[in-house]
Amino acid sequence: MRFLLCGHGTSEVLWSLHAALIDLGHESVLALPDISQDIIDRPIDALLVLNLFQIPRDTIEMLLAYVASFGKRPAVVHICLNHPVEEIGARTVEEIREIDQWMDRQSVFMWCMCPAAAQQANRMGLSRIFYEPLGVHRWIYTARSADGTSDLYKRWMSLNDTGLVRHPYAAMKGEADAAEGEALVRNRILYLGQGWPEHIPTGPEFSDQSISVATATVAGFMMERPELNRIQAMDLCGLAERSADPGWILRFNRAFTIAFSVENRRRFSAAIRRAFGETFSLWGNGWERLGIDAGPVSSALRNAYGSAAACLDFGSLAYDTAVFPRTLEIIKRNGLLVGWRHTDAAQLFGPHEQELTFIDEADAVRVLARLAVDPDHREKLRKAHLNWAYESLALTGILPRIIARMQT
Repeated sequence: MRFLLCGHGTSEVLWSLHAALIDLGHESVLALPDISQDIIDRPIDALLVLNLFQIPRDTIEMLLAYVASFGKRPAVVHICLNHPVEEIGARTVEEIREIDQWMDRQSVFMWCMCPAAAQQANRMGLSRIFYEPLGVHRWIYTARSADGTSDLYKRWMSLNDTGLVRHPYAAMKGEADAAEGEALVRNRILYLGQGWPEHIPTGPEFSDQSISVATATVAGFMMERPELNRIQAMDLCGLAERSADPGWILRFNRAFTIAFSVENRRRFSAAIRRAFGETFSLWGNGWERLGIDAGPVSSALRNAYGSAAACLDFGSLAYDTAVFPRTLEIIKRNGLLVGWRHTDAAQLFGPHEQELTFIDEADAVRVLARLAVDPDHREKLRKAHLNWAYESLALTGILPRIIARMQT
């Protein structure tokens, strides 16, 4: 089959999908930063797209009609990087119904990496959404040009191409100074991510008393029972009916991000900073609002995950899943991932869950203290977890299920 990958946002997700599709025997192209006519003048079976709903619908329809003129109409898989209702922007049941009908007409599917968010979207009436975990792939492919240079983008690639070059994912460092990043984090405990999120403005949901009560109740429930996801906790709190209202959910989710997701980042970071001081290397925007000192965002640090003593995760801002782009990026860049044990953490850590996850602030300090004193054990654990993750979360195992869904 022939796949075109496009869109904007977390393009590293597309790098891995592209390489996995090639290793599965398909033909694939990374149409980044935009789609040029020379790469769509042929039959194409499917498009995998980031941020599809930020593209005007008439533009999408014209693209699909043009590709269809070369044979058949392609299927489209939109990859959700946020809650599906946030991505489509629907505020009413009627808008949900209209978007769902449009997706059906255009053969558009939504791939959601969070089971709870997919279930909630189905409950609201989005029938074209499905859950599959986002996975990992060890490699990235480029194509060698006649002048000896290699191209990552805008080249159709397959295993039959003589100019195909395979690279370890971690070798793709871009223009960032890898040595600088390694010097900043070597043998330190690293957290690279936002504190207070810039994309959530203070709106009416933060002054709505019913929203405030609901978010505080659900957040408290999930902190006491972190194995629950958001929809399970909402149902137990008597909010099942409310959770099917898209307008209410949009307001709830924005407030909940602050009450739960940001609070988790604050409480864990504060405890680890108190215990480890400057050995805890914290980087990202929005931390000053939480009263914690942090360095600025730097792409060089992502390239240095493998040099850190541990790379921390306190949960996603958007989803109730431990398996999301940032944790998978740590794995693909050979870092030792240590995270909060919540909802589906077992899917990410497998047999290493007890050694690499923590349940609260005190447990986080205990886990990290044990890892800090034994670098040889850290290295053995890092390699064992990476090998397990590449086997259990392989995109070459996930993508055939998605392809089968597109073909039904």
